[in-house]
Amino acid sequence: MSLRLACLVGIPLLSCAVPAAAQDFFSGKSISVLVGAGAGGSYDVYARTLANHMGRYIPGQPSIVVKIAGGVGGGVATAVQMEHSVAKDGLTIGIVQQTNVTSQITEDEVKGRYDVTKWHWIGNMAPLRNMLGVWHTAPTQTLDEAKKIETIIGATGRNSPTYTVPAALNQLIGTKYKIVLGYNGAADLNLAMERGEIHGRGANWISVVISAPQYIAEKKFKVLVVDGLTRDPTLPNVPTLLELAQGENEKAAVRLISASGEFARAFFVPPGTPPERVAILRKAFDATMKDAAFLAESEKLKMDIEPSDGVTLDRLAKEIINSSPQAIALAKELIGSK
Repeated sequence: MSLRLACLVGIPLLSCAVPAAAQDFFSGKSISVLVGAGAGGSYDVYARTLANHMGRYIPGQPSIVVKIAGGVGGGVATAVQMEHSVAKDGLTIGIVQQTNVTSQITEDEVKGRYDVTKWHWIGNMAPLRNMLGVWHTAPTQTLDEAKKIETIIGATGRNSPTYTVPAALNQLIGTKYKIVLGYNGAADLNLAMERGEIHGRGANWISVVISAPQYIAEKKFKVLVVDGLTRDPTLPNVPTLLELAQGENEKAAVRLISASGEFARAFFVPPGTPPERVAILRKAFDATMKDAAFLAESEKLKMDIEPSDGVTLDRLAKEIINSSPQAIALAKELIGSK
C-alpha cells in the first residue's frame, strides 16, 4: 500500500499529517547534521546517536551524516553558518553549544549575527548542567583555595560554558581563575590537562562521563561547581552557581546564564525552512526519542535522555531573549562579556 493511500484510508502513520510533496522530498536524499563543537566530545556523541536512528522516521528514510564544524569560539561560526549560509531546505540540521542562545544578548560581538528566536527548533535530547572541575595535580582543589592562588582554566571561546562558568565564579566569589581561550572542544581540553598546560576545564559533566570515564574511576578530575538551576543528581554534594549568588539581582542574572542548559542537546534548522519540512523533522525527532533501539544505544553510551519538543524550545528561546534589561546587564558583568 502506498503512503498516500494509507493516509487516505486512515492508517496512522507518522507522515500523514503533512502534504504528500513534503513527504516525498526527503526520499533519496542525505541530511547533514552540522556540529558546532569538537570531535569526540559529547555534542558529537549525541549527534551521531541521533543520526543512527532518526532517518527511519523520516518519509523516504534519508541517510543522516554528521559533520564536525569545530568548537573554537564556542560554536558561533556554526550558528552564523546555519542562519545565513546553508540551504533552507531541511537538509542541514544544526547543533551548537547551548550558550549560543544567551550569548545573543550577553555578548556584544555576537549580537546581531544570528537570532535564535527565528530558528526552527527540532527538539532537545536532554538538558545539561555545566560544571567547572580541576585536574588532580592542580594547585587549587577547592573554590576557597582558588580565591588565593591563580589557577589556569582552558576554554574554547568566550561564549562557551568553558569560559562563562569560571568567569562568573571570578565575579561572584572572587576566585583567581586565569582563563586561556582557543581549545577545540572537550577532547582537546582533556589532552591539555593531561599534559599540564592547564589546571582544569569547564563544559558539561556528561562530557566526562561519556568521553573520559577513567577520570572518574581513577579520581583524577574533581568537580567544584555546577551551572544549573538544580544540583546534578550524580553530584549531590557539588553546589550550583545559583547557590553561590547573593541577593535577587545576582540570582536573576545567574538564572539567565544557567537557562541555556535547556538547549544543551538541541537541534534546529535555519529560518526560512518550509514549515511542512520542519513538521516532518520534529515528528521524526519526537518518535526517535521513544525508539527502543535508540534508547538502548543511549543507555550503553551512558547518555542522559530527557527530551523536549521543538515548540517548547521556540517558546523558551523567546523568553530568554526577552529577559529584563537589569538581568541581562548583570549577567554580562558576571561572565565578563565584551
